[in-house]
Amino acid sequence: MKGWHYFKLSILCIMTYTLLGASCLPKEILKANGFFTGQQFNSTVDHPLAKDIIENPNSQGVKDFITKYQEQKLNTSTLAIISKEYSNDVATFYFLQELYKDRLNRFCQDLYHKIVSSLDSSIYKSFESFHFVFVPGLGYKEDTTTGADFSRQRKLLDQNGVSNELIETEEWGLSDDNALIIAERLKLINAKYSNILVVSASKGGLETALALSELLNTNEISNLISWVNVGGILKGSPIADNYLKAPKCWFAQFMLWTKGKNIEIVKDLSYKKRSLEFEKLNIPKTINVINFLGIPLATQINKEIKSRYCSMLELGPNDGLTPIADEITKNGYVISELGLDHYYRDELIDKKTLALAYVAIKLEEKKREK
Repeated sequence: MKGWHYFKLSILCIMTYTLLGASCLPKEILKANGFFTGQQFNSTVDHPLAKDIIENPNSQGVKDFITKYQEQKLNTSTLAIISKEYSNDVATFYFLQELYKDRLNRFCQDLYHKIVSSLDSSIYKSFESFHFVFVPGLGYKEDTTTGADFSRQRKLLDQNGVSNELIETEEWGLSDDNALIIAERLKLINAKYSNILVVSASKGGLETALALSELLNTNEISNLISWVNVGGILKGSPIADNYLKAPKCWFAQFMLWTKGKNIEIVKDLSYKKRSLEFEKLNIPKTINVINFLGIPLATQINKEIKSRYCSMLELGPNDGLTPIADEITKNGYVISELGLDHYYRDELIDKKTLALAYVAIKLEEKKREK
C-alpha cells in the first residue's frame, strides 16, 4: 500500500506541475510581419524586440542588441541569458540569425526552402547513386504514428527505385548498446555501397553520433558522405533528469514497469551525463552533417509539449524535449523550421526529410567545387 500511496502522490504532483507550468507562456502576444532568414514571416511573437527583429532589423535597438552578445559563444548558456533578459523568441531569432550569417549555412537553409516549395519527382534522380540508411528513434516499433521508423520516407524511396534500409536498433535499448549495432551495420554497408547518406531521428541521433565518433575509424566509413540529424537529442534531455528525482521518478518507474522496462533508459538520456560526454564526441570532418531543428515559437506552444517546454525555460528556447542549441553538432550545418516542435508533426515531413537529403548532396557538390 505504501507504493500505491507514493504513486498517487506522484500523479498529484505531476498534475499540479503541469497546470502551474502553463504560467510560463508569454502574457504578451504581438503580431509580426516581415522577412527573417530569407523567408516571409507572418506570425505572433512574445516580445517587442522580437517584433523589431522581424519588422525593423536595421533599427538601432536591434543593432545594439546584436552587438551586445556578438562576443558570446552561440550556445545554450548564451541563449538562456538572452531569454531571461528578453524572451525565448528573441533568443531563438538571435540564434538563427547568427547561424544564417555563415555562407554555407545560408546556402543550406535557402536551398531547403526552395526545394520544399517546388518538390517534385525529379528530386529522386539526384538519389540514384546513393544508398540511404535510416536510424530510428525511441519506441519506433511500438508506436509507428510518431514517424520515428521513417516508413513514409522509405516507401517513397522504394517507389522511386532508390536504394535504402533501416538499421533495426533496440527500440528501448540503451544508447551505447544501439551505437554498437549501428557501427557494425555501417561497416558492412560501407563495404557494399560507394555513396552513403545516413538519416537519424531524435535518440537515434545520439546513437549515430556515438557510433561515428567512438566506434568507427575513417576507413570503416570512407563512403559515408553525409549525415542528416533530425532533432537529435545529442546531449540527452533535461526531462530525463526531472524524472530521476522524486516524486516523478516513482511515476517513471511505474510506467516503465508496465512496459517491462526499467529506469535505466531514463538514466541513459540524462542531460547532465550526456552534456559532459558530448564534449568528447568528434564526428569525422569527411562527413557533412546537416542538423534539422524544429523550433516552436513561444506563442505557439501546443498542449502536448507545454509542461515540458515550461520545465526547461531556464535553459532558453527548446523544442519540448531539449534546448535547441544542444541539437547541433560541432562543425555541422543547420537547417531550421519555425513552428515545428520535437515531434515534427507536419503532413509534408516525409518529403521535407528527403529535401534535407537533397541539400546534403548539393552541399557536398558545392564543397567539391572549391
